Amino acid sequence: MTRVIAGEFRGRKLITPDGIKTRPTTDRCKEALFGMLQFDLEGVSFLDLFAGSGQIGIEALSRGASFSVFVEQASDALACIRQNLISLQLTGQAEVIPMSVERALARLSYSEKKFDYIFLDPPYQKGLEEVTLGQIVKANVLKEGGTVIVESSSQTDVRSDELECFKIKTYKTTRFTFFRQNSNLPV
Repeated sequence: MTRVIAGEFRGRKLITPDGIKTRPTTDRCKEALFGMLQFDLEGVSFLDLFAGSGQIGIEALSRGASFSVFVEQASDALACIRQNLISLQLTGQAEVIPMSVERALARLSYSEKKFDYIFLDPPYQKGLEEVTLGQIVKANVLKEGGTVIVESSSQTDVRSDELECFKIKTYKTTRFTFFRQNSNLPV
């Protein structure tokens, strides 16, 4: 069980999938991440990839984001996302896409949806961080001036040829790497 750290739903508990397949972001890391974003969330669109219980996208909504899209393919995690959204009465500000990240990004690209913030927390040690960054660029779902945030193991260096890394913050075993469009590359 985890909770919403701040905002409209502060202190509300969220359900998370049982077992070790899903690794929820710790409250301490979530608090640090959103401390860096706190003044930039009002009215933004947020994409939560590898969403797990949906806690990151829900935290963004609690802190003022206007809309969050949650991408997850595991049925137990999908059930948690849906139940959390219903219990907080957020279904009108959210969309749940029950498929792989790669397929979901292609679908979002086709619908021409773009996001101010894209957060991804793929399973650690599988090499999905850089693959997913490439898929995000290909799908063209990041708004101009938008930010991609990658959560990874503190042992993982995340790089992108298409996006510019502008901040890295490490907290014990977790690292957040921040990217934006590379102004030196043609759009």
